[in-house]
Amino acid sequence: MKASDIYFGLSSKEVIRFAYTYAVACKINIPKSWTEHEMAGSDWLSAFLKRHPKLSIRSPQATSILSATSFNEHNVNLFFENLCEVLNRLNVGPADIWNVDETGVTTVQKPNKIIDRRGFSQIGRMTSSERGSLVTMAFAVNATGNSVPPYFIFPRKKVSCSFCSRWSIWM
Repeated sequence: MKASDIYFGLSSKEVIRFAYTYAVACKINIPKSWTEHEMAGSDWLSAFLKRHPKLSIRSPQATSILSATSFNEHNVNLFFENLCEVLNRLNVGPADIWNVDETGVTTVQKPNKIIDRRGFSQIGRMTSSERGSLVTMAFAVNATGNSVPPYFIFPRKKVSCSFCSRWSIWM
């Protein structure tokens, strides 16, 4: 658990090799297969995980060394001190602080799961066969709770003026 906390979690293979090395160092009777393979068996790992319900096999998220080492109490305090200084100097209020988030929406539908006969390896459902494009949908909310209606960003290489007749000020 400590290794995982400092971003150096052990893989299953490393754990069973470590268990073998520890058993040999402690002069504990071990199965012959452990000695042959120089690692504990997968059955030992299963039993170990059952004895320690807080542990499980998980997929880690890749984290850079810079991110892991930069996020510490000193840097966080420094960030908030600088933030307070800038907000006070510029006289920024909650109505001036906005958060914008976006998400991608595809123009082709993904079919829902269906109930079908057993024994068939491939089943189908009618849907659009085109490749589709990704449309970006964005939202903006300020710190007082006011919001801008959601807006869409469509992918275009060439923009025709007929698309933008209402918004000709943007051209």
